[in-house]
Amino acid sequence: MNKEIYVKVTNDGPYLVYGIPKIEQKIIEADEHGISIRYGNGKTFEIKSDPSALCRCGKSQNAPFCDSTHIKVKFKGKETTGFEPILDGAEEFDGPNLTLADNQDFCAYARFCDAKGSIWKLIFEGTKESDDQTVKEANNCPSGRLLLFNKEGKPVEHDLSQSIAAIEDRGLGISGPLWIQGKIRVESEDGQSYEIRNRQTLCRCGASARKPFCSGSHASVEFKAHYPK
Repeated sequence: MNKEIYVKVTNDGPYLVYGIPKIEQKIIEADEHGISIRYGNGKTFEIKSDPSALCRCGKSQNAPFCDSTHIKVKFKGKETTGFEPILDGAEEFDGPNLTLADNQDFCAYARFCDAKGSIWKLIFEGTKESDDQTVKEANNCPSGRLLLFNKEGKPVEHDLSQSIAAIEDRGLGISGPLWIQGKIRVESEDGQSYEIRNRQTLCRCGASARKPFCSGSHASVEFKAHYPK
């Protein structure tokens, strides 16, 4: 029987990750105008213990893993996000063929939504080309802030295998959040589970306003993870 893959938030400490064999880097690649266009592959970090501890204070010198620096810097990691479904706080944009649900509180600042005039304009065009681009941009949103539905109310969502990746943003020259894919459960420090979603991003810069989830703060603090050489 396969072990459950899940993430446990600890009190002012790291994320404990259970059941995952590796952590990968995913690189946000941009075009000549700085618009995010694709994900590239970076390093792969093999997991040597189960659970494995991943840094969330942003100060580890052994990213993406914890090296106990959170104790030295007296990291305060109080969770500030509620447990309600992401759609509860989402604004809807109802296009001819698709409906876009947008919960801005979960923006991870990946910027795929800016291509081709922005997803908020594309949703209303109703052509095959614009709909295809809308689907692409929504599904490239790592946090799941942007969710698409067809006119029958069914999600237009790519199937994702369970994985955890550390995002690196080549366009901005910074490090991004942990990308949690494939309906991996995230458990709070008090044992309550957050909504299980296909795409989620967890803060690893330590500055998010919506811990444990990313609020895009890594961009404003110009976070750069320290990886071992």
